[in-house]
Amino acid sequence: MVSYITRKIVALGVMGSVTYSALGTQQKPNIVFIEVDDLMYRFMGETGYGFVSTPNIDSLAKNGVYFSNAVCQGTMCGPSRNSLIIGKYPHNIGFYVNGDQHSLPKGVWSLPGALKRTGYVTSWVGKCHVHPYKVKGTSDTTAMKSEMGFDDAVLSVGRVVLGRRVRNGEVDNDDVYIHFLKDEGLFKTYENDVKSRKKVTSLPEYAYLDGFYANQAIKWINGYRQNNPFFLWVNFSCPHGPFDVPQKYHDMYSGKEIPDPLSDDFGNAKVPNALLENNKPVRPRKLDELRRGFAANVTFVDNMVGKIINSLKEKGALDNSVIFFFSDHGIFMGNHGRIHKSSLFNEVLNPSLIIYYPKVYRKGVVEAAPVELNDIVKTALTIAGASEDEMNQPYGKTLTPLLLGKGSYSRDGVFSEINGFVSCFDGRYRYIADLSGDEEPLLYDLKNDSVELNNIARSQPERAKRMQLIVDEWKMKTGPFLKPKRKKSKKDKKNDNNKSLRYEGMIDKSRNGLEDV
Repeated sequence: MVSYITRKIVALGVMGSVTYSALGTQQKPNIVFIEVDDLMYRFMGETGYGFVSTPNIDSLAKNGVYFSNAVCQGTMCGPSRNSLIIGKYPHNIGFYVNGDQHSLPKGVWSLPGALKRTGYVTSWVGKCHVHPYKVKGTSDTTAMKSEMGFDDAVLSVGRVVLGRRVRNGEVDNDDVYIHFLKDEGLFKTYENDVKSRKKVTSLPEYAYLDGFYANQAIKWINGYRQNNPFFLWVNFSCPHGPFDVPQKYHDMYSGKEIPDPLSDDFGNAKVPNALLENNKPVRPRKLDELRRGFAANVTFVDNMVGKIINSLKEKGALDNSVIFFFSDHGIFMGNHGRIHKSSLFNEVLNPSLIIYYPKVYRKGVVEAAPVELNDIVKTALTIAGASEDEMNQPYGKTLTPLLLGKGSYSRDGVFSEINGFVSCFDGRYRYIADLSGDEEPLLYDLKNDSVELNNIARSQPERAKRMQLIVDEWKMKTGPFLKPKRKKSKKDKKNDNNKSLRYEGMIDKSRNGLEDV
């Protein structure tokens, strides 16, 4: 449990604009996003439950602000990452589960593009599940630059996708990581590992995918020579499976006591199938192995985070860099008897958000105000001193008052969604609703039921009604809801008559810069 952090909640209301001078410095700071994949918030050191070694992430929290009640908006890689980069909700782009969308609209507003227009040099390094509009015949790298606003981009895919392609003989020789492995004489080693589904990589640490990403980020930092501030977005593939990081990380958890999940079912709730269909029941005999492997992956990626921090320090840039650490979403990892994600319970929704800038922001604070992961978009724009027009493009609120401990911040609820269902969390109650109204809602009092086992929607109908009003207002302000564009399976076609969600046409382009995609 958190031991060092001041347990201080600041009562704050609606935030007005904060000028850059209010941050107490004349030179705009660099902005660094460090995004990991599938991190479950309990699998951390000081900010989690203490059984996983994460000294580098811990150092960010000790000298920054940890948002214990943050929620992601999308609950799989694609929906979370594509909605985040444009500051919208998944329903604004019809992207609810992986596979829903092939590309973002041409010319869509993006955070890196806005920062570039504000004077920042922008760079992307790492796993890329962002789908920019792409002219036929052009590369993903070119599209990330031309459509998303990055000056530089070094990108590949996650380890699952890459491994599947190599196993199937679909080797992309233009992929920067594949090219690197071949140059190092290590491609055959990697190919043998993935084809044999080896449980521990044979690659040296620097050549493992996230080791490669870390070194590419360090190379970019070390080579930076411009006077402008920079925006660097580093995307790691871990701790997402496979749990095959180098052996020394597995050795750290061999024989170590790993706590069991806090729950093995959903208590008294009848959970709608839509919240279960993209995750799986856990196999009890595999659970301990999975949790140890996950812990090893977490510690490995923490080491990569430390390398990024050290490179900023050695460059002399750390003191003037705001670091945002977060995961795209969490993962069940055995809780409620499930594995994977794509649901609306706390283990999946908490993105482990930490913001570090100790010379200006509060240090060693757990901030319990409910916030959305998308709030980091408007926060970054505030730091950059972006124009009012840029500030008005994304949804969300700037977190500056919570970071400074002064000013005002309030919201009735924070929202997460998958196809047809939404979670609304007000800091105490989580309300999960079927937007079509066909399924009964779920309501949890997290003050008295932090594991979400006691559905009180029937016993507290007035509370459920108030939460539904908050959802209705959110729908009105952020809708309409776009239909997902995915290839229909036979199961999808059979269920076409199910009213899981009443999609309401196209987003108003004048407000959002989006059309039906």
